[in-house]
Parts: sequence; C-alpha cells; structure tokens
Amino acid sequence: MRPDLVAVLSDSSLRDHTEECTLLLSRSFPDEQRPEWVETFSKEALQADEAPEAEAPAKARDIVVKLVQATPGLVEGTDREMEGLFNLLMSLVAKYIQEDDETYAKCFRHLARVVGDASSPTASERSVVKYRILANLFNTLSTNSPLRLEMFETLLALASTNGDMDFMEAALQTLPTWLTEWDVSMEEKEACLARVAEALQTEECGPEYVDKAYEYELLHLRFLSGESSLSKDRRVMAAETALANILRLPKLFEMEEVLHVPVTTELGASPILTLLKIVVGGTRADYEAWAKSSEGGQTLQKLSLSDDELRRKMRLLDLASLCARSVSSEVSYEDMAKVLDVPVDDVESWVIDVIRAGLVSGKLSQVTQSFRVYRSTYRAFEKAQWELLEQRLTQWQSSIQKLLTTMSQAPTQVPTALADEAQATA
Repeated sequence: MRPDLVAVLSDSSLRDHTEECTLLLSRSFPDEQRPEWVETFSKEALQADEAPEAEAPAKARDIVVKLVQATPGLVEGTDREMEGLFNLLMSLVAKYIQEDDETYAKCFRHLARVVGDASSPTASERSVVKYRILANLFNTLSTNSPLRLEMFETLLALASTNGDMDFMEAALQTLPTWLTEWDVSMEEKEACLARVAEALQTEECGPEYVDKAYEYELLHLRFLSGESSLSKDRRVMAAETALANILRLPKLFEMEEVLHVPVTTELGASPILTLLKIVVGGTRADYEAWAKSSEGGQTLQKLSLSDDELRRKMRLLDLASLCARSVSSEVSYEDMAKVLDVPVDDVESWVIDVIRAGLVSGKLSQVTQSFRVYRSTYRAFEKAQWELLEQRLTQWQSSIQKLLTTMSQAPTQVPTALADEAQATA
C-alpha cells in the first residue's frame, strides 16, 4: 500500500459524477428498473448543483451519502470499472463531507464492509480488485486517521481468509511505523498486533508464514513490555495468549528469545510460562509430568493447546538434544528409541521428521543401526553447551596438531624409504 493517495476530481458537476456512479451501480437492478433509478438520482444531483450557495453543500452531502449507502459492493463490470467507481465515491465523500464528521467515517466503513467482508461466501471472488479498492480507501485517509486502522484490519482479514498474505508483505513491514502515527488508543494498537499475528497463523496462510507469525508474536510481546499504560490484567491475558500461539506454531522449535522479553518474565509462576521453560530447556518427561498435573491440564484446556502436538514437539526436541551431544559421531537406534520412548522400528521415521524440522542433519545407516550426526541445533546455549563446545574444540585442536606433526615428518620419511628401496635393489 502506498503511504497516501490524493483524491482528484474533475471539474464536472455533481450531476455528472452522480450519473457516472449510478450507471454502474444500476447494474445490480433488473433492466426495467435501471432508467428510473438513475433518473431519480440525477434530478436530485441537479437540484443540488442549482441550489443557492447556502443550501448546496448540505444537498450535495445528502446525495453523496445516498450514493454510498446504495452501493452493494462489486457489481457487474470490469475490475477497472469497479476500482474507478469506488475511487469516485471516496473522492466525493472527501470533497463534500468533512473528515471530522461521523458521517464521513460511516461512509468509509460502509464501502470497506461491502467490499471486504471476509465472512461472505464470495470473499475469494475478484479478490485482486477488492484488495486494490481497500488499499485505496486506506491511502485516501489522512496519515493519522483512526479509520486507517479499520481499513487495514479489513484488508488483513480478507487477505488472510483467502491465503493471500503476500499482498500484505509491504504493509506488514510498515505497520510498526503506522501504529505510531494513527490516532488510536494503546488498547487498539495492542489488539491490532494480536490480530496480525493470529492472521498469519490461519490454515489458509500455510506453514510458510510460521517465521512471520513468530516475528509478530514477539513484536506483540515487546509492545506489551513497553506499554505500562495497559492494565495489568490485559497485559497478562494478552501475554499468555501470545505465548500459547507461539507454542502452537507447528514448525517452531527455537523460542529461547521469548523467555527474555520483559512481559514474559513478569508472568512469574504462570503455568504457561512454566510450559514455555520446559519446551525451551526441559525434556518430554518434564512435559508429561506437568501435563498430568491439575494445573497443566487446566492450562492446556484453557488455551486450547494440543497435548498430542506438544508431546510430538518434545520428542523431536529430545532427539535433537541427544544428537547435539554426538555431532560428528554416531547415535545408535537403541539410544534414540530410549529417548523417544518408541520401538526401535519407529526410530527412522522420527529421525526423518527431526531432519525435516531443520533441527539436525546427518545420515541413517540400517547396516550399523545408527545415525551419523553432521549438525544439530541447540535449544538453548548455556554453561553446559559452552563446556561441550570447549571439549570439542580441544579435541579438534589435538587432532589438527597430530595431523600437522604427521605432515611435517612426511618429507623426511619419504626420501628415507626411497633410499632403503634403492639400496635393497642394488
């Protein structure tokens, strides 16, 4: 979406503009009703054009409001005609109605609603021109207009429903700046960030938006951290919901960063924070013990978290942790089965899943019943990981030193061997 859009009307009369609109809008009526409907509007617009200077603005305003209210959405016509129609309507609203007039807001809301109703059975039809019209509505409004938030959220809901979030990419990048400009409350800004994060997690958007969803959940949490004007109850509830959404992301496994966001630490003994800490640094056994507790069970139900999905995630994380301790070496099927708590026959499918998740890379060997680990992701990098890294670096240093010693001895060993061979031949 462009930063702004300047509406420019030609020097035509209100009657001319009205006829241009009604000729298109009348296509939603039966053929026999169209001429009379168009003529009625045309006569009223002519009266407004010819009214005394003191009365003309009010009459013109009424005509524009009636035109907007008569707009049912997209009608029969090309995409170019529809975009032109709505551009003309919003230009008429901007010309004849003051922006601080509540009617101005009602007109824009009506136009946005009839075009961008995400719950409509026809939401996916002619989606491209709908996105353009909604973007034009947004851009027509002044930079600080609170209506921009409503237009943005209408467009967001429609694009998310249709799985077209690519269209929103530039807008999402600019959203943090817009939030500082829009004349809306902190509660509305917080709710907007929450809706963006949730929109990116819809089934229609697909798994490719996991990283972007996580990015906005983090942005949401940081906003909560820096906005003390929000009530404590709202901050806690919003933070818990954001953490639940993060834990629900199917392909997200690295979330240590969330633990360091201030509003997260403020949750204290909250069950959802306990669960997050388990996912970041605990084991499947830790999770199962937590889930079996009354507190854990209630939390899963309250926040609609799937116990099966979390168990699967913990198994994959446990397997990644096991592999992280064995980089450049083999892990036996038996050891992996023990960590996963599954039969040995099921190990290979779990290894394939953990590779697909991007947590490890390596090579399976059915002959040796082992997995050669090339790389593994650490869930958290703390003292134990630093100590393991130091141990590996020491081993590598020793191996390299031995190699250098062998290479330095090679030039003297080869001539000696050749001399011995020559003497034996002679």
